[in-house]
Amino acid sequence: MAPSPPLSLNHPGFYLPDRELALAGQDGPGPETAEVAPDSSAPLASDSTSAAPSTHQATATAEKKRRRPALSCEQCRRRKIRCDRGLPCVNCIKSSISPCTYAPTHVPASRNKKAAGHGHDFGAPAVLSHVPARSAPVFEFQKPSPPPKPVSPSGPSSTGGSTSDTSTVDALAARVRELEEKLSERFHISSRKADDRLIGPAHQEEDQAPIKGTISKTRFFGQSHWMNGADMLPSILGVLRNAESQKIGPHRIFIKCKTLARTIKENRHKPISSAGLGKTIPMRSLADQLVDAYLRTFEGAIRILHVPCFRAEYERYWQNPDAANDVFIMQLQLCMALGATVHDDLFTLRATAMQWVHEAQLWLLLPPEKSRMTIAGIQIMCMLATAKATCAVGQDLTWVTTGGLIRQAMYMGLHRDPKHLADMSVYRAEMRRRLWATILELNLQSSYDAGGPPLVSPRDYDTRLPANINDDQLSDLSDESKPPPSNPDALTDMSVQLALLESQPLRLAIIKHVNEFRSKDSYPETLRLNSELTKACRSLTETLASLTYAQKQLPRSVITQFHCCFVQLLVYRCFISLHQPMLARAAEDPTVYYSRKVSLDSSLKLAQICNLSHPRCPSAPPGALDPMTSFDRLITNGAGLFRVIPVQTLFSIAIELIKKKEEERDTLSSLPSMGSRELRLVLDAALAWSERRIRSGETNIKGYCFIAACISLADGIEQGCPQEKIDQDVIDTGERVSIRSWELLKEVAEREGANANEDGSPLGMEEPVEIMEGIVEMPFDWIDDFNWDPMNDFSWARQVPRPFGDIDSVDPSVVSQF
Repeated sequence: MAPSPPLSLNHPGFYLPDRELALAGQDGPGPETAEVAPDSSAPLASDSTSAAPSTHQATATAEKKRRRPALSCEQCRRRKIRCDRGLPCVNCIKSSISPCTYAPTHVPASRNKKAAGHGHDFGAPAVLSHVPARSAPVFEFQKPSPPPKPVSPSGPSSTGGSTSDTSTVDALAARVRELEEKLSERFHISSRKADDRLIGPAHQEEDQAPIKGTISKTRFFGQSHWMNGADMLPSILGVLRNAESQKIGPHRIFIKCKTLARTIKENRHKPISSAGLGKTIPMRSLADQLVDAYLRTFEGAIRILHVPCFRAEYERYWQNPDAANDVFIMQLQLCMALGATVHDDLFTLRATAMQWVHEAQLWLLLPPEKSRMTIAGIQIMCMLATAKATCAVGQDLTWVTTGGLIRQAMYMGLHRDPKHLADMSVYRAEMRRRLWATILELNLQSSYDAGGPPLVSPRDYDTRLPANINDDQLSDLSDESKPPPSNPDALTDMSVQLALLESQPLRLAIIKHVNEFRSKDSYPETLRLNSELTKACRSLTETLASLTYAQKQLPRSVITQFHCCFVQLLVYRCFISLHQPMLARAAEDPTVYYSRKVSLDSSLKLAQICNLSHPRCPSAPPGALDPMTSFDRLITNGAGLFRVIPVQTLFSIAIELIKKKEEERDTLSSLPSMGSRELRLVLDAALAWSERRIRSGETNIKGYCFIAACISLADGIEQGCPQEKIDQDVIDTGERVSIRSWELLKEVAEREGANANEDGSPLGMEEPVEIMEGIVEMPFDWIDDFNWDPMNDFSWARQVPRPFGDIDSVDPSVVSQF
């Protein structure tokens, strides 16, 4: 008998006992490990006495060894580490090894005989030579392989000579492998170093799309936000940036205006407490004017209150003010705050209106919050969202406010039609339908203003449209089981809102197409939506004309010119938001020139609605309820959409005027192009409108300066001046308009009792750098919307790195990067 081979350091038995050696052998021999096998030349006779005891013991140990199946994965076996036999195993997950695979399991022949004896088919021996391999799904960064063809259970096995048992095992293993491949195709299991989540393959390609909007500080503005229109005039922004960096021209005056504007805004904020809520109600004569102003303007188009019930409660309040509850007082204050915006030309009640809004906001936050989850509480939230946007109280966060409003309304079940809920009176059912329609409209308009998605779809609710009936036909005192008859063609208190609701699904689809970051930039889809919107505008015009004609037959006023302009403003604005992403490349790409034309036509229509294309109506005394005077005051005094829509309109007109002047300069003809004079008249009217806004309490001056700079740029191009001369004219114009703005702000400060510097000449003041240090930027206003550095006063450029670089480096063919 040959002697046993000597043990080396590489031999597994040198360090491991027999049991450990047997367990280690199940992973198969490694590259540096020799397998211990019995010596076939050694005699195995048990009666031999000449063999040494050590030789007999080694032979017996070698006879017991057998090749055990490898249960560890191939990757762990190759790395010689312990495997937990998972799929995938822990080691492969930690090391980001993909895929985690297992080799086919070898079954000894002795087991084949035993399996054959215990098989179902006793007539044929079962030969199980191996079990098919298995593998874990691939990770996210690895492309999945195509699934294997399914193996029929009745088909032959891959191993020759196998019986029905072997075929069944192979078929089941192949079926498991097929299911694993299908699962890996449906969901890619991401690695732990990336996002620990499941990502559908359909979303991975969309995530690679460029950002559709503008990033500024901690906020993201979608494509419908007005700031994307300002970026389309890089020449003016570049000149003003250079003036700021060199601290020349209007830069020093801007700082003084900003300092004075901060003083004015701080003077308007009055301290409030929960103990003093509802203590600032004015005299009844003024309160009557403010309440009537609200009911004749806003309430006719955006239905929130039941007017007969509110007027009855209003009379009871003045009979005993101390007995009134807080719910009605908050409703009354918000009514007066909205009515104050159309009360006079100078918005003299701005500070009081802001205090009323702040008190209502504080009241909603006081515990217990469950007590606000009523129909009256929803009405207060609707009026608060409208008042915040109109009275410039955090108007840039209205989209956030309406988001909470929608969720509370859904929590109360307003998104479900009352017929699915408990039995309730016709009054309560109709009020729920009216409020849900108003909430959807407020959310839609705030989405256009903020450049955000509406985050609601028609599949999220089934509430029907409110009935076309008057308020006096609904009474909470009588619990009627049948609603009064509703004539869709009759003129009622709901006619204006119903006319606006007809186009709400279309306007919802437009804002989703524009602002949702997963939506595709499909120009055919833009044209299709434009065609549908044109039909909706024609239908709205016809409906308003018929309602206006029916108004002549009624003794009381139901629909006025204010309501017609109000709803047209909300619908026609969709043209600008729809085509604004394409407007930047329309001058160079003839395939999207139609967007330039539609944007100009809709802007001229909006300028006409906003009274910016013709001379302004003469000033009226405070409290005048003339419809056109009220609407003109709303466009001058109001914030939110009543400032955003005119601003977007003026940007579109200014861009068109500058492009026309550039086209005239590049052509041989010296005649002015058609329409240039009309565009210039609109910008001149807009300049006067911006001045009126500052006089009425607007603390932002950059809108005023920006429009003046656009006019100066167009004039310089028309006169054929060199670029250096044009840039200097823009700087001089900005300086001249800044001085005028400082004078207007000083008048506002004196009228509101704020501490203004007595020096009448802003040029004699030193630059208040020390005063501005450490002051945190106020909420977005016309000044703050341009987002300069909060610690270094003004900045025409954004201070946050933009993912697509500066506006000058943007590829005009990439529409989504504005």
